[in-house]
Amino acid sequence: MKKALIVAVISSFLSLILCQPYAPYAKASDYEMDSVITPAESLFKALHQKDYPKIWTCLSVKSRDTIVSDTCAAIKSSSCSKASVSDDFTRGGTLSMAYWDAYLKHFNPVMVLEESRWEMGSVKDDRAEIIITYKKAQKPATLRMIREDGIWRVGLTESFWSRK
Repeated sequence: MKKALIVAVISSFLSLILCQPYAPYAKASDYEMDSVITPAESLFKALHQKDYPKIWTCLSVKSRDTIVSDTCAAIKSSSCSKASVSDDFTRGGTLSMAYWDAYLKHFNPVMVLEESRWEMGSVKDDRAEIIITYKKAQKPATLRMIREDGIWRVGLTESFWSRK
């Protein structure tokens, strides 16, 4: 009986220690962590719900610009207006639906929302990182967050697009 109790106490203690964030990540306050993580979670929820206008509001300016440019390049039309493509994504129009539906054929946001561990990475000025580890992954993904006009936004292209 004593052995079982000792093992239970040690197991509980180890799980508490192992579940704590790595020291450099612990520097962010709870409020700061919440203000960074909530917008990221909102993006993945919007993707899951196929709320196209909400997805767009969660993204950094650079991510939106990259997606608009990539979409115009894919259309391969000299009459493609970046302003009209941006407006379509803002409204959740036809281009936006086609883009995000194709994106969701290769990415399941439930993996991130329900089957991954989230940890705060570094937070410096207007940049932050969230470390997301999928339960079956060997390496975590780093989601880059950018504070723009006082609001944290997801740097989707900054995090996952290959550099050109």
